[in-house]
Amino acid sequence: MKELLSILTPTDYRFLLGVMESPVNQTNDARFAELVSALEMDDSEDTRAAIEAQFEEDVRYVGSSEIMYVFRSLTGEERGAPFQSIVRDVARSLKVDANLLGSDREVVERLAEGYATQQFADLPPDEQQKLLEDLGVEEEKAKAFLARSAGVFALPMLIEAFNLVVVQGLIKTIIFGTIAKIIGSQLAGRLFAFLVARMPWWVSWIGPAAWTLSLGWTAFDLQGSAKRKTIPIVLYLGLCSLRERHKTD
Repeated sequence: MKELLSILTPTDYRFLLGVMESPVNQTNDARFAELVSALEMDDSEDTRAAIEAQFEEDVRYVGSSEIMYVFRSLTGEERGAPFQSIVRDVARSLKVDANLLGSDREVVERLAEGYATQQFADLPPDEQQKLLEDLGVEEEKAKAFLARSAGVFALPMLIEAFNLVVVQGLIKTIIFGTIAKIIGSQLAGRLFAFLVARMPWWVSWIGPAAWTLSLGWTAFDLQGSAKRKTIPIVLYLGLCSLRERHKTD
């Protein structure tokens, strides 16, 4: 996970801490919070190494049942579920048929893109229209695109019809809307406001309207508390990786 975690900012870790914190799971929330604060004060190589190790341990724990985590500890096996197994589980839960071969960065990026494209295709036509207009697409241009596409969408088609900025906005809106549905609008509102204050250039124009999107599932479809952590974490990591990727494209 090192390549993936190396692109996270202290703000990203603070957001992920808010998603992961729980009084009932066995992750070391206090230690993770301490390391986030340390990274905010001193973004050094040593602090990064420590927080990356702690975050990976916590993510792999929440992606593994408590019984299996303890069993691995007692038998000397590596504790927690492998990260790519967690990503595959998230893909299955979201019913995304994504190519999960490659590095951790590549698989979370493709999962985020595939999920957002699929969810956009499943939105009612009026919500598709409104979302495109909210992203700055002219009304007639959006109508013409939706009529021409006949409900079939692919990422290259969206980029060709509009531009990368619009498509990035679409992906972010749908993924933040999904995260809000899973963690609850109150916590999502607080975490989103934090991101707006720290990284307005990235998220300030995505409003609470994302919370109301008619996504094709609800949090009640998720079985087990682990997925209420792993799905937001994996989707957010995908967004962060895409953010950094597009900085250099």
